[in-house]
Amino acid sequence: MDTATMNSMFGFMDFLVLGCGVYGIYSWYMLMKKHEIKKAFLLGGSNQPENCQDVEGFANAIGTKLLITSIVMLVFSSISLYNSYKQSIGGFYWVAMVLFLAVLVWYMFFLRKANDKFFNTKSSLGIKDKALNKKK
Repeated sequence: MDTATMNSMFGFMDFLVLGCGVYGIYSWYMLMKKHEIKKAFLLGGSNQPENCQDVEGFANAIGTKLLITSIVMLVFSSISLYNSYKQSIGGFYWVAMVLFLAVLVWYMFFLRKANDKFFNTKSSLGIKDKALNKKK
């Protein structure tokens, strides 16, 4: 692949991450100020916003982490867009990417803990349980 194709491919991903960062800040605002849980960024599996046992507790547990992750998304996508379209920044770009991925893993770890704590997941069946129930 030539450089122009690679830049347009990475540019698309950069704009996607930028959009996710903006949506993450919007989700944080809705969670912290209006106690409304946005499913796309805060829930996984079959969890539904109305099944949250303690919205305020969930907001306190994950709110700051969501804001940090969203800001990191905005910063990384800005760095990556600059790297793709303006001037190559070399090793700094790769350091930023590693930090970005580390923050995503960190966020997912705490999000999973918060989901397990504040949502009744015992009633929802996993894939393995669903398959076993079909055989019966």
